Amino acid sequence: MRLSVEFASGRSGTTELAWGQRDIWEAIDGVGPDSAHYFNVPRVLSVPRAGGPRPPRVVGAALAAVMGRHDALRSLVRIGAAGPYQEVAAAGTVSIELVEAAHGDADDAAADLVDRLAGRSFGDGEQPLRAGLVVCDGAATHVALVLNHVVADWRAADVVVRDLRMLLLRGTIPRPPSLQLLDLVRDEEAASARSERMIAQWETLLRTVPSGMFPKAVAAGATPRYARAVLSSPRLNHAAQVLAGRTGVSTATVLLVAVTMLLRELTGHEVCAITPIVHNRFSDRTRDLVTSLNQLGLFTLGPSGSLSETLVSAYPAVLASYRRARFDSLALKAMIDRMSADRGVPMFPSCCFNDLRLGEDPGGAGPEDGESELEWLPSTDKRSCDFCVALMRWKGTLGVELIADTTRLPKGEIAALLHRLESFVVGAAQPSS
Repeated sequence: MRLSVEFASGRSGTTELAWGQRDIWEAIDGVGPDSAHYFNVPRVLSVPRAGGPRPPRVVGAALAAVMGRHDALRSLVRIGAAGPYQEVAAAGTVSIELVEAAHGDADDAAADLVDRLAGRSFGDGEQPLRAGLVVCDGAATHVALVLNHVVADWRAADVVVRDLRMLLLRGTIPRPPSLQLLDLVRDEEAASARSERMIAQWETLLRTVPSGMFPKAVAAGATPRYARAVLSSPRLNHAAQVLAGRTGVSTATVLLVAVTMLLRELTGHEVCAITPIVHNRFSDRTRDLVTSLNQLGLFTLGPSGSLSETLVSAYPAVLASYRRARFDSLALKAMIDRMSADRGVPMFPSCCFNDLRLGEDPGGAGPEDGESELEWLPSTDKRSCDFCVALMRWKGTLGVELIADTTRLPKGEIAALLHRLESFVVGAAQPSS
């Protein structure tokens, strides 16, 4: 059963992809349609109980209002003769799937619904938002949303959910978005000088590091080729917060630096490079912008001391890596292609680091107690990166996910590296003797 609702806006236009959109489009295009669904951005919202039960049409109308509010949610990504572009529609229809469930089964039904909606890739020109409702006794209890990553990153999806919840509670959102996708593209077209400075910094740094962190295959590889494991660890969560408080940095910085130090240990390279995925929401104009703003920074680390010492000494370089994550993607690719041709090898680290959490835990260092657990998750035969670390909330604590090419890092080494990360950070957080 489905519910169709109309959305409309006074804004529309046809334009190029923004810089961050182009980056994620390249990654999705590189893995192909069979694996592209791994990039989809899922969200589930429990319909607020305040205000009483809401029939599906009321929730559908609120969702239509959110789509009218944000350019990106009406953006149809298309492939033309010159590559990808987007059409922001002024109006349209969103088709919402309805799933009936008993009250005791509503949470599980919502989880199943969002998994199913997220389980297939977005096609050329497909509406960028899929939606479904779980309905109990005529009232919507959950909203399942899946967004095309080209038009919305994880933080943009949180803005969408926040706006939908506010409309359901209050019926209105008092302020317009701080910036819109069409405006962002125009701003970037005028920012070529900034992009050129960032790309020059990339080139300088790339000349100091190896061509790739894992340049050679060392094993036949598993099936699927890219294995995916996640370690949930209260001990690591506690230790990262202790070190963050002690050194005045974020837990993301603690774990980024620790991972890079372990890469040096693992690979034997004197200088290691990793590309943190940067959300680029540091100003009031971009904080609530719905689009894919994520781009890659470039962080390099040479010989260092202890983890605590390195957190202090490397922190300026971490901040600089975030600042250099705004650039014209096509121009950066042209520079990397030129460097690669000059040196006869691909000049890119192919190691990334992504903090998918909403922010730091507000309560300080969390509890240490609780068992660590390593789980293997479904993966794929194609990925856009050889070595990907992601931080997430997992089973009520910190989860560190590692996806790696098993021809370069076998499954046993993936598991060992995650456990080594835990022991390394926990050890560094212990009081000095």
